Amino acid sequence: TLVMDNRSTAAEAYRAVRTSMLLSTAGNPPKTMLVTSGQPGEGKTTTAVNTAISLTQLGASVLLIDCDLRRPSLHKVLTVEHTRGLSTYLSRDIKLDGLIQKSTVPNLSVLPCGPLPPNPAELISSERMKNLLRQMCERYDHILIDSPPLMNVTDPVILSTMVDGVILVIHGGK
Repeated sequence: TLVMDNRSTAAEAYRAVRTSMLLSTAGNPPKTMLVTSGQPGEGKTTTAVNTAISLTQLGASVLLIDCDLRRPSLHKVLTVEHTRGLSTYLSRDIKLDGLIQKSTVPNLSVLPCGPLPPNPAELISSERMKNLLRQMCERYDHILIDSPPLMNVTDPVILSTMVDGVILVIHGGK
């Protein structure tokens, strides 16, 4: 769910996440952050989107990448086309430029998942994925990566080695 009311307690909570993220490393704020959770349904996509929006409100350019190559949902939340995306780029020799989309939020771009591949972990652990992140670090102030939950797959563990930090979303009271 997108938080549109800047005065709401939810908006304030995402600003607190943003501030914690920006202050999490000495020297410079992290450029690349992975957002994951322990189990499905804990709110990692919601957290990724709303944290990205709160970063854009500071004037930062942000790229959101849907790295959940098993059950993607970023395209639904931000209503972007998802027939081509990350999986297309990682599995073919094509340029990235035509796959990144502007969202309706100023300064927020999205790289949707694309078609579900038969080999998500292999695609994510590829040199092409590392190169993608390096290239995007030159273009954007921050890159947030929405990944699958940790419990069932190795994808978030693989991705955690490629980023500056990890936001672990946990459902309160569970």
